[in-house]
Amino acid sequence: MTRLRPLLCWLSLTGLGASALPAQAPERTGFGESVDVNVVNVEVYVTDARGNPVTGLRKGDFDLLVDGRRAGISNFDRVERGARRGEAGDGGAAPEDAWNLIVFVDNFNIHPANRARVLRQLRDVLGRTLAPGDRVMLASYDMGLKVRLPFTSDSAALAKALDDLEGLPAHALTADSDRQRAYRAILTIQGASLSDPLEPLPCPPSIAQPAHDFAAARKDEALRTLGGLQVLVNSLSGLPGRKAVLHVSDGIPATPGAEVFQFLAEICGGGSGTGGIGRQIPVGNDKPEDERTGPLLPDPASPDGEKVPFRQPSQSPDMVYDPRSLGPRAYQGASQAPLDAQGYHIGKEIDGLVAHANAQQVTLYTLQAVGAERPAAADADPGDRITHFQSIDLTLRKSYQDSLTALADGTGGRAILGVNDISPALARMREDASFYYLLGFEPGSRGEGGEHSIEVRARNKSLRVRHRQSYRDKSVMEKTVDRTLASLYYGADENPLQIGLEIGQQTPGPNGAVSVPVQLRIPVYKLAILEKKDEGIEARLRLLLATRDGEGRTSQVRQVPLHIQVPVKEVLHAMGQFYVYTLTVHLQPGDHRVAVAVRDELSATTSFLSRGFTVNGV
Repeated sequence: MTRLRPLLCWLSLTGLGASALPAQAPERTGFGESVDVNVVNVEVYVTDARGNPVTGLRKGDFDLLVDGRRAGISNFDRVERGARRGEAGDGGAAPEDAWNLIVFVDNFNIHPANRARVLRQLRDVLGRTLAPGDRVMLASYDMGLKVRLPFTSDSAALAKALDDLEGLPAHALTADSDRQRAYRAILTIQGASLSDPLEPLPCPPSIAQPAHDFAAARKDEALRTLGGLQVLVNSLSGLPGRKAVLHVSDGIPATPGAEVFQFLAEICGGGSGTGGIGRQIPVGNDKPEDERTGPLLPDPASPDGEKVPFRQPSQSPDMVYDPRSLGPRAYQGASQAPLDAQGYHIGKEIDGLVAHANAQQVTLYTLQAVGAERPAAADADPGDRITHFQSIDLTLRKSYQDSLTALADGTGGRAILGVNDISPALARMREDASFYYLLGFEPGSRGEGGEHSIEVRARNKSLRVRHRQSYRDKSVMEKTVDRTLASLYYGADENPLQIGLEIGQQTPGPNGAVSVPVQLRIPVYKLAILEKKDEGIEARLRLLLATRDGEGRTSQVRQVPLHIQVPVKEVLHAMGQFYVYTLTVHLQPGDHRVAVAVRDELSATTSFLSRGFTVNGV
């Protein structure tokens, strides 16, 4: 018994051997040779200075570089609304016409009002721009990936699902509250340290702890969001047609907590208004001079170290200070805060997601729902006037937009930022699926799993070129795992081996779970056979299995090698039989789906099958 996921799925394996059920009479085929032509195709979007698509270019108008070295363009196509117009002599294959759009609403990083405004516009645009054959899927991230609406071409079903999304919780307000608590905790530490009767000290080292706590929590949240996106793009690998994900959010912070560290930089040195100890910014300073005196500290502007009173703003007992003269006794905001913030940067993880999307041929479009207004998350409480630094707003907006831009640019998509009317940008996204150039090249390596950079240049320097910036030379098994997930999520089945899949009778399982037999019926005559002298024949298979429950939780893809051996005297009889193999999964009651891949290792042929079923308490 192999455990797949706590309380979700265990897997036990039982080989039952060749059954007594005869197979249908096999239709024998001749022997031949299979040649794998390995060509990497790059979709290229070309626009002029005004953002309009540029048509009529030819292969000679482009230069293609792989890992910084010029690569030959083996095939070149101009694709216009699914119609391929290849140049004479080019051997490129036309891509499939279907456009698969996945709308991914990031409920963890969005405000309800922003989401409502964007979804209303999205519903209108998709209702007008979807072409015949296009399919849309609606997914959301709510502390986990959830498919809200499977792929559909039904505009009415899509409109209803988008309406339903507006009623779901949006968690950005929680981040706002956590941010305000961090601000207040910093101010509390500052006030307590300044009130020390023996040694009042601005910006003690402990003042940075609330920023670290907030940044660490936000980083965990951001990484979970990226993880949900990665599961989604990986599952799309085996899906036929062109695949685009529209990520809708207020933004994923590229540097979680950067705005709180910027607040520290402002109040502990580095703000544009900081004049040094004793020369603080008079935020809301509307009280008489004699009511604004505070503890005496050395004035760094005075050559003899004269002590002067602090000027305290009426809105807060806290100041903006320059603690450089205090050395290690104080937190050096101007120099230390930027370094501390960079410790939470998730650029590497963002690049990893871009690489995964490129490996699965998925284009990412990012839509910042906050629009042209300042990020709502940057607003401070009215009483905390000291948090109203413009630099904090700018830091937060940059952190959000940096991540959205990196995700889109790296995969050849578009980042839709800072606009209230998203309709034109969404229309341009649809145009990308209608016209593009397809450049193909033959990679130097095959299946070694490495990442390789791609750069496409237009020889006309006035043109702008967009494309995915990397590809992965995926191994056979990596492709098989991805294709299994596509079958699990989207029912993208393919069965050249004519495998039968049946769900058996449920029985009580371990630890309160239910045992569900998944029976595979494998026709022996469809398998490639390895003849072993005086021993009979052998077929070599590899089984892959994954499960998914009604809440969208997915098990890991497990692999099982399987050798079918038939003695010499039973070979003729076995060729007309099924080999029956049972995999037993242990699941909790509820709706489930199982996907199984059966790969013939000798012929490199794989079947992918999936079934949905309900587990009842027994």
